[in-house]
Amino acid sequence: MGNKGFYTVPFVWSKSVWVTTFSFFILWVGISAFMLYEIFTQAENTESLIGLIVFNIIMLPTMLVCEGLAPQRLEIGESQIVVLRRYQSVVISRDEIKSVEQLPANAMRGAIRTGGVGGLFGYYGKYYTRSIGSFSLYATGSENLFLIRKWNGKNIVIACAEPDKMKGYM
Repeated sequence: MGNKGFYTVPFVWSKSVWVTTFSFFILWVGISAFMLYEIFTQAENTESLIGLIVFNIIMLPTMLVCEGLAPQRLEIGESQIVVLRRYQSVVISRDEIKSVEQLPANAMRGAIRTGGVGGLFGYYGKYYTRSIGSFSLYATGSENLFLIRKWNGKNIVIACAEPDKMKGYM
């Protein structure tokens, strides 16, 4: 595997992840700015103040949690694969892996998100397709996806910007 014993591959955001994340952020700032404008231009506007506070109490934790759980880097080592995230990284030991296969480009077409995030800082969480069944997804795009089947029956799909680095597990 090289001198270090592992490879670190960053998760590269697709255009759709950039657009979704940027749009969500701009919407947050725009709504907050509009509420602030109303607060400062109208006398005794407590509804807008309460709305601004509630809106930001919801949005700030949402953004922090989504950013913290989003996949950031992939470490591919001789004994394990690690999806590095700001909170709670995902470690897949080589002993747990039954098989690894590269998925075709259209593998995520028709995927149903059963719990997780679909574009804000990436795609991650629980998903379902007929061809794979239920699986955990850690990706920032729909290219270079790998299906990891575990001995316990669980499936994990990860994106790897440098697919040749996954060859040692295939």
